[in-house]
Formats: sequence, C-alpha cells, structure tokens
Amino acid sequence: MKKFKFIAFFAVLASLLIGFSVSASASSPSLKVNNIYTTSKAVSGTATKGVSIIVRNTNKTTIASTTADSSTGKFSAELHTSIKANQKLYVYARKSSTSYFYRIMTVKTPKTSTATTTNSSSKSTSSKITISEPTGRWQSGNNNGYSVVTNFSQKGGLNQGLYKNGKYQKKLINFANYKVATYSKTFWGITYRERGSKTYHKFYLRFTDNTHFLIVNKANHAIKVQYGNTPLHYYKFALVK
Repeated sequence: MKKFKFIAFFAVLASLLIGFSVSASASSPSLKVNNIYTTSKAVSGTATKGVSIIVRNTNKTTIASTTADSSTGKFSAELHTSIKANQKLYVYARKSSTSYFYRIMTVKTPKTSTATTTNSSSKSTSSKITISEPTGRWQSGNNNGYSVVTNFSQKGGLNQGLYKNGKYQKKLINFANYKVATYSKTFWGITYRERGSKTYHKFYLRFTDNTHFLIVNKANHAIKVQYGNTPLHYYKFALVK
C-alpha cells in the first residue's frame, strides 16, 4: 500500500512539472537563425511575428537589431561591424524584458563556392554603380522622428539641415566648399569648409547603389553618427531630388 502511494505521489509531481514546462515554452518567442558567415552583411531567420530581434557580441554590445515581420516572422538585421570566423554572436528574440529566447551562433567561414558567388555578387553590385558626383538632395532615414537632409550643389556648395517630424530644426552645414576623394566606385571621402570658417572637416560615405549611401568611417565600416542633439544612429541616405 505504501509503495502504491509513493508511486502515485511521483506521478502527480511529474504531471505538475510537465505542465509547468509546457506553459513556459508556450510563453517564449520562437527563433530560427540562418548560418552566419564572415561575408554576411546581415543576420537573418524567422521568429515569432512582431518580436524584437537583437544581435550582440560577447561583450554584450548590440551590433544589429530589427523586428520580425508582423505577417511572416522573417527578419534580416543588417550588421554594422565586421565579424570574424568562430566569433560567437548572441541572437535574441524578445517580446519583453521577461519573455525572450536566444541562440548562440558561431560565425563560419564560407566554402570556396560560396565565397566566389559572394565576391561575384559584390563586383556585380559595384559595376552597376555609375555615379560620379554626389550632386542632389539626399535625405536620411528616420531616427526617432529626426531626419537629415544633405544638399550637394555645384553652385551652392554643401548644405545640411536637421528636421524633426518633417519640420525644419536647424542648419548643420552652411554653404560649404567641398571636395570629393573617390577611393573606389562605392567608397568616397568628402572634405568641406563652411563659408567664413578656416576649419576643414571630413566624412566618409559608401554607396550601396546609385541612389543610396551609408555614413562610414575611414575603414569603410558603417558607424553611428550624431547630428545636433539627435540620438546616435546608423544613417542611410536616399537621393530624393
């Protein structure tokens, strides 16, 4: 009789534990991450629809982030730094501070065929870029309501303004003389001096196609930039005029 009660007690305990496990699993986001290679420009995969995707290195620094598609759950978080073979990346799918799931991914070296395809693709993209002058009106993406408009003009020089929710805030660069240094078809350096100033400044940009460029550093790596009092942000500009 005692033996029967003992077995029954553990049966009940096991059922309670199984129930707790299922409940915890159901509340956590799902996450599937594609292989990450040293040549990867983004971390991609699928997760619970609409959750935040955060990619961190071993120093707990966020190096990419995005949101899983609200319809398909697919995501692609653009990497803003170079990655190395065997490097560990922590990819989080996060609903809230108490509901999240993560996977530890090891960066792989692509196979020769993959590398060849990637290099060919890169060369193909570069060959399609035919822009020789940055002349025009370039507008950045949204950063907490802020956007930056940069105008390159042969007559008016370089001008740059800060906007919030579409409304003009202030001038960032005023009628500056500028020179363009072309290091490659996609990687340029802009040196400028504002009207009435003796000080020269320089920034770098990388074209992703004929109508878009990223702000990068002298090593051609995308960097976070602060314009005025705006939050630091990776800026991508599009030709609008």
